[in-house]
Amino acid sequence: FHSNRDGNWEIYVMNDDGTDVRRLTNHPGNDERPTWSPDGRRIAFHSDRDGNSEIYVMNTNGNQVTRLTEHSGDDESPTWSPDGRRIAFMSNRDGMMKVYVMNVNGTRVTRLTSDSADDRNPIWYGGRQLLFDSGRDGNYEIYRTVVPEGTGRFE
Repeated sequence: FHSNRDGNWEIYVMNDDGTDVRRLTNHPGNDERPTWSPDGRRIAFHSDRDGNSEIYVMNTNGNQVTRLTEHSGDDESPTWSPDGRRIAFMSNRDGMMKVYVMNVNGTRVTRLTSDSADDRNPIWYGGRQLLFDSGRDGNYEIYRTVVPEGTGRFE
């Protein structure tokens, strides 16, 4: 989970009964929206530690923090594919928030949505589909998109 209990947003873990709360990140920037990889070995999150919001991954003990995206827009809300090989996220790198997908190592970033409204908060639904919310019909509703197989080899 993320919390600002120590003065800025950091990432923590705890036992399911609320005991043994441990802080995983310790940075002046805000670290938010952690999400566990399907194999339970890594955590993806977004952070503004390098100036604007980017996607990072780290081991579940907080070590080996690796930046995956580098763009002047804000990249936020990462979510792992069920097979752990891709990460979907939202970004305003093209002017409005849209849904993107990339390999887990940050390569092959592909924009998936293109409507004239903001598309936010992707979450995987099955192996090749993403659900997201969008205001494209005047109020925010849930939509679905398919991750095309022709977007390149995902590693």
